[in-house]
Amino acid sequence: MILKITALCIAVAMICAALRVQRPELATAVSLAGGLAALAMAWSQMTGAGSLLKGFRLLLGQDDDVAAVILKGAGIAIVSELGTQLCADAGERALAGRIALAARLATLGLCAPMLLQITSLVTDALT
Repeated sequence: MILKITALCIAVAMICAALRVQRPELATAVSLAGGLAALAMAWSQMTGAGSLLKGFRLLLGQDDDVAAVILKGAGIAIVSELGTQLCADAGERALAGRIALAARLATLGLCAPMLLQITSLVTDALT
């Protein structure tokens, strides 16, 4: 599967390079369509993440709160990476940086309750 995705992306990159000279706006649209097609091709690989999450839940003793945090964190990472790459491809590096910063802040906010619990446990253990 990775070979097909790589071949698709290389072909789209070559088409975009040729289009960018005459029609840069069309090259951006073709790049976006190629990226979405590659993502669709990789969708079957993403279903393995569900079984990974089930494995985490078994290890964590069926703690749904922790499993939800893991799933939300993975979603934040995937969506922000996709948005960052799309903005960078469109030449909007500043917007890509804002997406990356927002993703870091969202992840920190997501983990804040767990970090407070860990801090409390460590403080209790040391006293």
